[in-house]
Amino acid sequence: MRFVRSRGRVLTWLAGTLVAVTAAAGAVNALVLDEPWWDLWSVLPVFLIVTVGSYVQLGRQTGLPLLVTPEELVLTRADGSPLVIERGALSVTEVRRRRLVLVVADPRRTRPVLSAYEWGEVGFWNQSRGRRPHEIQVPLLGVRPGVARLRAALAAPVTGDQAERATDAR
Repeated sequence: MRFVRSRGRVLTWLAGTLVAVTAAAGAVNALVLDEPWWDLWSVLPVFLIVTVGSYVQLGRQTGLPLLVTPEELVLTRADGSPLVIERGALSVTEVRRRRLVLVVADPRRTRPVLSAYEWGEVGFWNQSRGRRPHEIQVPLLGVRPGVARLRAALAAPVTGDQAERATDAR
């Protein structure tokens, strides 16, 4: 199953966020600054810049499109080339707070095999905590066909051949 970032879903999320933040700014204008709540010209440019910046940043994040098969996961690297990871080589595969978290137990079972320096170029990591050595986090904001379908595809059992190889590698 193929998962891609939907421009429509991302724009809908950004528009909803912009409306919510603008409403909060209007409340601050009315309650704290004692100005009319509809006078948002001073704050609106900041919100537009943040919204456009968020959209551009989402477009630069790697990992999607993502292809999930019973045997492997295929991520997209920053340069557009595919990174193929065998499902049996993954020790952790889970969706946490709109992020796909993958921990590769055996990095030699990826195609291409990445050097230690190249692992820093794959995925997107939370800077507030230390990451594991071969951890990949892929943001799932606006993913189509949806996070629930991704969870279901990841929960599908690994084929017998892959499970055998994973047991032999340990």
